[in-house]
Amino acid sequence: MSTTAAILIFISVFMHVAWNMLSKSTRPSTAFYIIMNFVGGIIWLPFFIMSESAFNGLPAAFYWLLAGSWFFEVIYMFGLAHGYKHGDISLIYPLVRALPVVMLAVITLTTGIGKPFGILTLCGMIMIAAGCFIMPFATFKNISLRSLNKAALLFIIIGAAGTTGYTLCDSLALGKIGNGEAVSNTCTLGYLFLIQMGLTAGEIPLVLFDRNERDALRKLWSREIIYPVIAGICSSGAYALVLFAMQYVTNVSFIQAFRQLSLPLGFLAGVIFLHEKSSVTKISGLLLIVTGLLITVFFK
Repeated sequence: MSTTAAILIFISVFMHVAWNMLSKSTRPSTAFYIIMNFVGGIIWLPFFIMSESAFNGLPAAFYWLLAGSWFFEVIYMFGLAHGYKHGDISLIYPLVRALPVVMLAVITLTTGIGKPFGILTLCGMIMIAAGCFIMPFATFKNISLRSLNKAALLFIIIGAAGTTGYTLCDSLALGKIGNGEAVSNTCTLGYLFLIQMGLTAGEIPLVLFDRNERDALRKLWSREIIYPVIAGICSSGAYALVLFAMQYVTNVSFIQAFRQLSLPLGFLAGVIFLHEKSSVTKISGLLLIVTGLLITVFFK
């Protein structure tokens, strides 16, 4: 993994932690995410207008990948929002983030997507996933999926599948735009506009046909609109950096692995700013993630 990609992801992680803390300050809902994603799309509209010509004449495969990214993004948001309704955020979110690290590595290795990486790098990714997995549990004795109800486990799997899917689709779609060459920053942000607007459109039915979501949307719009607006700026900015970083790695699995730095940073932010309690499992998970990241970055 290149130094440039590592720096871009490192910066994006701070923005990712920021929007998640904003999300946690309100009751998680699809309504929150639809405002957040719409704001993100509006930000990148000028870049799409400037780069529109670059999207003309692209092969059909690009549009299938774009549609796939929309679909998996909606799946991710749906799984995350509903997972929070069936379990604590501190438990659901790390598990949703843990599974894609291994899932994406397995997919890229078995399908030949990207440059293969060595066994040591794979071990680093497994360490990252393991660290994500154990962090949310209070003690080592409590580490078990049995502590989750079936609904929570289902939405964790849905959220993880969504993350894996949209990361892979976006990486391949950018390759189609550049036709094997580096994509300009303007085109990358124009592509992000398409992602955000497609995601917003995909979430509309989830809000319109759910009374609780409609009520949440009215509440956010009238009283707490500032939260999803700021979250939209942070979220879209963070993913813009992720898209830039994708052009500096030989395998998109590196991106998914390094993004998990958000978990230990989120943990430290909670302890320092929110005075949350630490635990042996959280510290152990943090050490596993950091060690795994170092192995993934410095070994091929």
